[in-house]
Amino acid sequence: MDNKKTLTLAIAGLSLLLAASITSTVAWYTGSTYLAITDINIHLKDPNLEIATENLVFKNQLDGYDLNEVNDFTAVTTAFSYEWLDRKEETPIFKNGFANGVGYVLNKPSDYSKATFGYFSQTFYLKCDIDAYITFDKENTKFIPDVESNERMLENEGFMNDMRNRYSDLNESDLKIKVLKNLNNVVNSMRFSILILDDEYDEYDDYKYFIYDPNKTVETYLGGILDTTDSGYYSTYNNKEVLYGEIISSDPNKTAQECVVYDNPLLAETNLYKKSEMTCFNANNFAGDMKFNKELSIANGLVIKTEDSFGPNEVETQLLIPVNAHRPRKIVLSFYQEGWDLDNTNLIVYSHFLTNMQFMIAPVAPRF
Repeated sequence: MDNKKTLTLAIAGLSLLLAASITSTVAWYTGSTYLAITDINIHLKDPNLEIATENLVFKNQLDGYDLNEVNDFTAVTTAFSYEWLDRKEETPIFKNGFANGVGYVLNKPSDYSKATFGYFSQTFYLKCDIDAYITFDKENTKFIPDVESNERMLENEGFMNDMRNRYSDLNESDLKIKVLKNLNNVVNSMRFSILILDDEYDEYDDYKYFIYDPNKTVETYLGGILDTTDSGYYSTYNNKEVLYGEIISSDPNKTAQECVVYDNPLLAETNLYKKSEMTCFNANNFAGDMKFNKELSIANGLVIKTEDSFGPNEVETQLLIPVNAHRPRKIVLSFYQEGWDLDNTNLIVYSHFLTNMQFMIAPVAPRF
């Protein structure tokens, strides 16, 4: 099999302008954003492969009119995806970060609402004239900072005044370096995902969901403590740091709440993070707060679930879409910001970036 045969889904000029005030909300909770798609190029490099939208008109090239429009873009998460996967939903269900419950452990799926906007998701069909696995080409499937547009944000006086207020501990030179670095780092919290739907032509269970993190270097935990109010202090309930996200107990005789271990109340306010270092993940504590002891809690049976994603070293041999010769394979392609990624900082709402997607025949012999 010629591994160079590729199907290109290239959204070469997708520029995301996420413009909203960050003076009172954190990245997880920002809803006023805008997505601008400036140029879309979807074409085939090899005649073995074709692509179609739900109209099932297979083409060698698609244009912008074939793609769903996204008017709002904000951080979501794949936490609790086991729920909809067990039901074999035909589209992915992403969750918002804001928790509706009350308590010091908010770990139920019902604590988080379904995200109805804020990401791109669309059904496509892939077709090939041979039995093959299709996958992402890691060299050409990526999110790229729109450096020129991000640099222009430094010329926006209103934006920079917000930054000066937020990062008042930095001089002007260091402020610009910090802001630009964060604007460009937004790509690190972006993800691609593929939902493979069952082939209607046979009885085999092909239903699978894959997540691709093209910038993966460490595991992303889908839970933890947060500053949800942009106050500079971790959120607490009855003075205990609140745990959010997909958190379970590995001990069948204990609940997740019973696994959590807290330190004694703090005698004084902490000052671990300067203003320029604060995010929704990095914050200080008030005197009297009881800090979550992660190490002792894990030893006591607590498990914080990690994102089930592939990095660039795995994707071409592990993210495998089975396509039978001449049979359309229905998939749902999504891309989104994973809110639990530590690069999901408050500056994300101002960032610009581009994305390219390219499918290819995987270097794995079909086993179906």
